[in-house]
Amino acid sequence: MISSHSTLYRQSPFCVQEEILALNSRLRAALSARSMLRRTAASIERSQWLAPAQWQALQLESVRKLAEHARQRVPYYRDLFAQAGIDPARWQHLDDLREIPELTRQDVIAAGPRLLAEGGSWLRFKGSTSGTTGQAMPGWRDRDAIAFEQAFVDRQAQWAGYRHGERRAWLRGDPVVPMAQSGGHLWRMNRADNMLMLSSFHLKPENGAAYIEALERFDPVMLQAYPSSVSYLARWLEDHDRVYRGRALRCIVTSSETLSAADRKVIAERFGCGVFDWYGAFERVAAIGTCEHGRYHVMEDYGCVEFESNGDGTASLIGTGFGNRSMPFLRYRAEDRVVLADPAFECSCGRRFRVVERVLGRVDDAIHTPDGRHVVMLDWIFSGLRGLIEAQVVQERLDDVCIRIVAAPEFGPRAESALLQRARERLGTQVNIRIERVAQIARTRNGKFRQIVSRLSRSSESNV
Repeated sequence: MISSHSTLYRQSPFCVQEEILALNSRLRAALSARSMLRRTAASIERSQWLAPAQWQALQLESVRKLAEHARQRVPYYRDLFAQAGIDPARWQHLDDLREIPELTRQDVIAAGPRLLAEGGSWLRFKGSTSGTTGQAMPGWRDRDAIAFEQAFVDRQAQWAGYRHGERRAWLRGDPVVPMAQSGGHLWRMNRADNMLMLSSFHLKPENGAAYIEALERFDPVMLQAYPSSVSYLARWLEDHDRVYRGRALRCIVTSSETLSAADRKVIAERFGCGVFDWYGAFERVAAIGTCEHGRYHVMEDYGCVEFESNGDGTASLIGTGFGNRSMPFLRYRAEDRVVLADPAFECSCGRRFRVVERVLGRVDDAIHTPDGRHVVMLDWIFSGLRGLIEAQVVQERLDDVCIRIVAAPEFGPRAESALLQRARERLGTQVNIRIERVAQIARTRNGKFRQIVSRLSRSSESNV
C-alpha cells in the first residue's frame, strides 16, 4: 500500500491522491480476514448482553486459551512461565491471571521479537507507537487481529447510530493534504469507503468556513475525529454564532485523545448530534466505548481489564487483549487512567459491562503556528527512528519550537535529519525548529511525561 506519508503521495496531484486513498482501502479489504470479521461481529453482537457472571466466565476461558497459546508459541512467555511455574490449565478464577507479572512498555521494547508467536501467519503487519515518550515501541498484527479489532470499532459505530456503507467523514491525523498543496481543497474523497477525509493539520480561523461547508455539502451520517480537531470546528461555529446545517449527521465518534466535558458540550450543541467517545490502544489490550445513553462501557468481550487504584480517585489500566495471538500482551500496564463509576451502577442501555465515569487518558498541549493552525498528536514524527529514547516538543514562541531528545549513539545525523524533515511537514516552514540533545527530560510535578509543552500560555508553563 502507498502511505499518505510517502513522497509519491505528497508529489501526486489531487485526483491521483484520491485514487491512492481508494486503492489503499480496496487493498485493506482484500487483505482482511473476512470470515474472522463476520464471526467476531456475530459473537460480540450476543456477548454485549451477557450478565456479569457470564462475561466473567467468557473472560476466564479466553485468558486461559490465550495464556496457553503464549506458553507454547511465544518465547518470552515460554521462558517466563517455566521460570515461575505458571500453568494456565490450573486457573479457576480471573484473579489467577495475576500469577503473570505485569508487562510494561520497556519490557516490550527489551523483549523485541521474543514476544512474537512462532508458527503463526506468514502475513503480518508491523506498526509502532511513540506513546507519550517519543520512544518507538513495535507491534505486530496478523489478518485475524486486524479483523477482531475492526469488529469492535464497527460495533461502536453501530451504538452511535451508523450503519455500514453510509456516508462518513474523517478528521484525524492522516496527512491527506500535503503542506505544499495547502492552497487548495483541504480534504480528499475516498470513494472506496464513501468517506470524506479532511486534513487535521490545516485548522486555522480563516479555513473554518471551508471545512464546515465541505462537511455540509458531503452531509455525512457519521464524523470520526480527534476531539481537539472537531472541538476546534465547534468553537469556530460558536465564535461565528452558527450551527452545523448538515441534515444527515447522526453522530460524532471521537478517539485517540482525551475528550473533556466542555469539549463534548460545545461539539454536541454546535453540531446538533450525539458525541460518542472511543478509547482504544495501540497495544490492543483494552477498549472502552460509549453507548446510546452516553455511558462509557468497558468492552469485557474485547479483553480482561484490571483497574488499579491510584489513591486519588483514579485508576490505572492493566489489560489482556484477546484478539492478537501474533503478539499477545498479558497484563500490560497501559499509560492511561480512568475514573470508575459506582460498581453497583447499571446503565439503562441494558448492557451489564462495567461502567467508567471518565476516561482521563493523556492530556498534552497543542502547537500553534504563525499561520493560525492548531497541531496535536505529533507521535508520527518520532515513529521508527532507531536510537530515539525519549522526545518532547517544546514551543517557546509562536515561530520557534525545540525538540528535546534523549538518544542513544546510533541516533545519528541521518535520523536527526529525518526527524527535522517530518517536523517541518507537520508544522510548516514558518516555524523555526531546533533539536536539542539532553541527558533527561523533566517530568511534571506529579511525575507525568508530556510530549508537547507550550509556553505560550501561563497555564502550560506552570505545569512544567
